[in-house]
Amino acid sequence: MPTRLITGLGCVKDSAKEFAKLGKSCLIVTGKHSAKACGALADVEAALEKMGIIREIYDGIGQNPRLTDCMEAAGQAIRMGADFIVGIGGGSPLDAAKCIAVLAAHPGMAQEELYALHWPNRPLPVAAVGTTAGTGSEVTKVAVITTPDGRKKSLNDEPLYPALALGDPTYTRSLPELFTRSTAVDALAHCMESYFGRLANVISRAYAVQGIRLLLEQFKKREAEGWEDMSLFDREVFYNASIYGGLAINTTGTLFPHNIGYLLTEQYGVPHGTACAVFLQEFYQYNKEVVPELTERFLKEIACDEDTFLRTIRAVTPSCDITVSEEKISEVHGRWIGNSSIKKCWGEFTPEQADGVLRRLFGEK
Repeated sequence: MPTRLITGLGCVKDSAKEFAKLGKSCLIVTGKHSAKACGALADVEAALEKMGIIREIYDGIGQNPRLTDCMEAAGQAIRMGADFIVGIGGGSPLDAAKCIAVLAAHPGMAQEELYALHWPNRPLPVAAVGTTAGTGSEVTKVAVITTPDGRKKSLNDEPLYPALALGDPTYTRSLPELFTRSTAVDALAHCMESYFGRLANVISRAYAVQGIRLLLEQFKKREAEGWEDMSLFDREVFYNASIYGGLAINTTGTLFPHNIGYLLTEQYGVPHGTACAVFLQEFYQYNKEVVPELTERFLKEIACDEDTFLRTIRAVTPSCDITVSEEKISEVHGRWIGNSSIKKCWGEFTPEQADGVLRRLFGEK
């Protein structure tokens, strides 16, 4: 993981010289409100101002960043002659920043070339300033971008690692409870999916286990104290857990909870973290059947019994009250055929099983 990672209170203000190492001009990529509300944008601009770095802002990134917006932002970066990109926010602005960095290095690049990873030029350097505790995008080589036809598609390649990642848990204080919970269970999904991935190894599982231990500790505390008025220490624990999740999926990628979860986000508007977490109990039961020894080891390593673990997943995952029709299940069946994320599961998770998961959880009653 070649990203320079700096975390802690005040780390953005204290890292002005790190920004200067990336160039003399940058495009700041963010959403309309959150980066301003949490103070991250002001801190970044102060650090850039201190080093005399020229900057412009593109604030048109929404949840589930669209390729069309990334192309527009890349055009702005090209026109201003940006040396690097600064992404501020949760997974959406950070993923968008990575994509924009590629497009800005390739004027006129077509969608097909982008997703084929046909990048003759190295992407512009990216500085990722995280403001949520969930995606771990600050430390991954992945960007999930929504295509013009509404599909979430991943870019995954070594040049996408941010050059610099800065994480100040102070910025998460402005998040509403539902958003905090959704991003927290996204981190849980990253850790859990990674642990049970075919590509997992001793190191990646160590990251996953540590992330889950931190999350379980916090989930228990939140059950007792609630989600409002969390201390900065508790918020830092959540942020660290999300980083562990990012480090874990660097090795393994994500598995079927994320892949099927994309459908719920694309077509039913379910927040990303929630859309993944709703499948974690099914994911656990599947692995219990196909790799029982690994499942037993998993519970020992996270120091939690099965009943408590599954009850915790149910308790922390925000509700998801949607219905997926039989017609829709048939329509999307082809998405699960030959899917790379599904192939990373142990055993053989078939397209028919994916249909069954959707039917059991969200089918017509």
